[in-house]
Amino acid sequence: MSVPENGNHSWSEPAPNPTAAGASPEIKPAAKPGKDAGVKRIEYLTSIRFLFSHPQWFKNLLLGGLCVLIPVLNQLLLFGYMYEIVERLHRGERGTYPLFDFSRFSTYITRGVWPFLIAFIAQAIMQPAIQFPMQFGIFGLMAAFEADETTGAIAAAIGIPLALFGLLALTVALTLVLTPLMLRAGLAQDFSQAFKFAWIKDFIRRMWLEAILVNLFMILANMILMPIGCLFFCYGGFMVAFGLTIPGAHLAWQLYELYLARGGEPIPLKPLPADMPPIVLPPHKPLG
Repeated sequence: MSVPENGNHSWSEPAPNPTAAGASPEIKPAAKPGKDAGVKRIEYLTSIRFLFSHPQWFKNLLLGGLCVLIPVLNQLLLFGYMYEIVERLHRGERGTYPLFDFSRFSTYITRGVWPFLIAFIAQAIMQPAIQFPMQFGIFGLMAAFEADETTGAIAAAIGIPLALFGLLALTVALTLVLTPLMLRAGLAQDFSQAFKFAWIKDFIRRMWLEAILVNLFMILANMILMPIGCLFFCYGGFMVAFGLTIPGAHLAWQLYELYLARGGEPIPLKPLPADMPPIVLPPHKPLG
């Protein structure tokens, strides 16, 4: 990667990659970062600025919004694009991110299927755990109000805060487990590799606080930006949904690099695909 002498942002045609598919059939673990890895703490605002680090960021949002409109496959595409950014950041390409490229449609889907399956399985398991207590509590409150309004009001005053606290605790626990699961699946690109429970336990032990805060930050960003995006003829909401995958990728990379800096075990990476285009770094100082 190099910066053009005239300082312009330019994109070159894909060049042969020494780590591309076909160059080496085996899966190799990534090396642990040195002292200059650069991630000593999670930088939330840097992840937002990363979205605007590309000179064509708005064009990317416009095109990426179309991806969100694709039924069924949209989540696979978003996951595939997101974890490609995470891997490229991990490999040292930190100046900016690649534009979403519809010609790499199948590559994104192939990569995104692994974290998508993890999220789907987790949702299938967690939905009954959430719905049954919720429905039981609602019918219980209705029965209490039917029997006596005062008793029902007391039960509601106690039960509703407890239910909200329980839902919050369940959500936090789910994000703690899903974060390393999806990170490992998205980088290793292998379903069996995702379920290395010793690695997941080690990640949670080292990174539990940061993982919770990152997920809360992304939830808050969605709550604030999504209504704003929907004001712009609704399509802005799709642009926001796509755009947040880029700060999300940067935060996932920060979590992984911080985990490695704390002595964590690297995730084995496959060779880069042959169709992955190179990034020409912009002239300003790289983020991260």
